[in-house]
Amino acid sequence: MRYIVGDIHANIRELENLLRLLHIAPADELIFLGDYIDKLPYTQQTLALLTALQSECNCIFLKGNHEYVWDQYVNERKIERQSFLLQFGGAETLREYRPEAQQALLQNDLQTLREVLDPYFLLISQMKDWRSVDGYLALHAGLLEEQYEQSPLVFREANYFVRPERIPFEKKYLDCDVLVAGHTHLSDEPTIKRGYINIDLGAGYGKFLGAFSTEEHCIIRSDGKTFPLAA
Repeated sequence: MRYIVGDIHANIRELENLLRLLHIAPADELIFLGDYIDKLPYTQQTLALLTALQSECNCIFLKGNHEYVWDQYVNERKIERQSFLLQFGGAETLREYRPEAQQALLQNDLQTLREVLDPYFLLISQMKDWRSVDGYLALHAGLLEEQYEQSPLVFREANYFVRPERIPFEKKYLDCDVLVAGHTHLSDEPTIKRGYINIDLGAGYGKFLGAFSTEEHCIIRSDGKTFPLAA
């Protein structure tokens, strides 16, 4: 089976609940849409579970806007990215680490942050921007309208941040692939349109985590509720 998994945001409880429901086997593939940490404080547990999953099945990690910003901030040393992390959960990410970790973010101590979050940056180094499978294009946020006919697809910074109101819901990429994205929590239930499916079900706000089965054409929510696509 192949599953596309929504934004986790260190919600270890809902990640564990979802994995129990999916009954992952070695031949299965998990495609994660990004935003693995930030907002909730269970960073170490989340990263440890994601790392362990790589030995249990085929894991594809896509880059979310939070990964993009952390990479720009620490690895590219773009200090101006600090404001995003302070506004959108970076301090919570560091809460369960040694006390000076949060200070490192406040003081732009990039070396300490690199050491503290080493498993995260290792994961980032493996990440892809998108994955096309079974007639679906998995990516973190979306495409700009002029990219729907672009082949090969060239990612821009905007692709990690684009909001649903800028996405043409009825349009398919190359008239073929339906976008499957997260990034924006619209509802506790998935948004399902002709050319766009959103499976960010609010894990970053203590709500649910969703997974889309590309073979069974349904979304499984971490409380067990399922949402089939219309025939």
